[in-house]
This record gives sequence, structure tokens and C-alpha cells, in this order.
Amino acid sequence: MRATQWEFRNRTWLFLAIFCIGLSFYWLDPHNSGEVIGGWLSGRVSFLPLNRQQTVVRGIFLVAALVVGIGALIRTWAGAYVRANVLQDSKVRTEKLVADGPFRYTRNPLYLGILMGVFGAGVMCSPIGWAVQVGLAIVLLYRLILREEGELLNTHSQSFLAYCQAVPRLFPAIKPRIPSSGACPHWSEGFGVQLAWWGIALANLAWAITLRPAFAFAVASAGLGLFLVQKYVLKAYSGPVATAKDG
Repeated sequence: MRATQWEFRNRTWLFLAIFCIGLSFYWLDPHNSGEVIGGWLSGRVSFLPLNRQQTVVRGIFLVAALVVGIGALIRTWAGAYVRANVLQDSKVRTEKLVADGPFRYTRNPLYLGILMGVFGAGVMCSPIGWAVQVGLAIVLLYRLILREEGELLNTHSQSFLAYCQAVPRLFPAIKPRIPSSGACPHWSEGFGVQLAWWGIALANLAWAITLRPAFAFAVASAGLGLFLVQKYVLKAYSGPVATAKDG
């Protein structure tokens, strides 16, 4: 089932709500996922240092930071081609089919980046919250993809159908499936629109270094705050740019 226009218009807030829902499960399960996994590994994996659970937990959060960072990098790469005002538009933009950069490997690199980000961010939640967060994100992502691809198919018909046949929907191909169009990426815009995800990657890194959840959540909140500032300032002052593919 496709996402509604309301869901697409409010997709940023819905993903934020999903993250908050995941965190809210600390009321039901007060244990942190990273610590739970660290404790389990410390007692069962022979080459890990005994009585050094903190070291294992640090490693888990470092891996999580890497996963979120890769997701943020994919989104930054895609955003550099799509342009910031398209990413933040409340409507599906179908004026032009973007098929360059990461869009040569997967039709939905922005959503792939979100999926990786949500999975990596889940280590900051309880185990139940992590599972709920990932599950809700997958459902919303799939609904958003169906909406966008349906509208692109209506607008571009044969060209988008050929693109779909060549490029996988979500999980990327190893090699590019279509030739480059020669489009010029705008890296500063791509990075600015992904400040929230870079903030979560830094939050996982901060947790790994300090083992202080409050400090990690402060870092994540700072990244979200910077993202919201640039989002609404950019929306208020930027002019129209005619490109589109993914949200």
C-alpha cells in the first residue's frame, strides 16, 4: 500500500517519531541494546577479553557509528545530485528523473541510507525498542517507495520502466547498471541536509568513547537541531530547482 500525501509531506517527522518510539521502550525494557549484546558476547566468544565488557560495548557502538555513518554518506552522495530543496519538498517531485551518482546502483539510495541509519541508531535503544524501530521504519520506507515510484511511473512511463528494469529497487548492485549522465553534484547541500544522520553517527561514537548515554543523546539532539535550522531556513530562502527522484 502506498503512503498517503500526508505521510510523504511529514516523512521527516515520522522518522523522528519512530526513533522516539524506539527510545520510549526503555520504560518497558530498561536495558540498553549495546550493553545487552556486549554482555552476551563477553560470555560466549572466547577471543574477547574476559571481565572487559565495557571494551566490547565500546566496540559495538563503534560498529554502530560506522553503519550510521555509511548510511549518512550514501544519503549525502544522493542528496548532492537530487538537491536540498527537492529532498525537503512536501510533494513528490517528478519533473526530471535523476539517474546519476548512487542512483546508478539503486533506485532508492536515500531510503537505503535511512534503513542503515535506523538500524545503527537502534543500538541506542533497548532490544525491544530496536526491533520496533526497525520494523516501523521498514513499513514506512516501503510505503514511501511505492508512492514515489508510482508517481514517477505515471510521469515518465517508458523511461522509468526501463530504469526499474536495469537498477534494483533498494539493495544496490555491485557495479553501476546505467551510464553516468554527467550531472554535477552539490556536496555542500548534500551534507547539510543529512546533519541529523551525521549527528546520530557522532552520538554513537560519543557513546563508544565516553560510555555516557546522556552525552550521546545531547550530540544526537544537536545534530537534529542543526538539521531543522537549515531545513527551514533553506526552505524559506532558496529558489526552485528542477530535479527529482527520491525523498
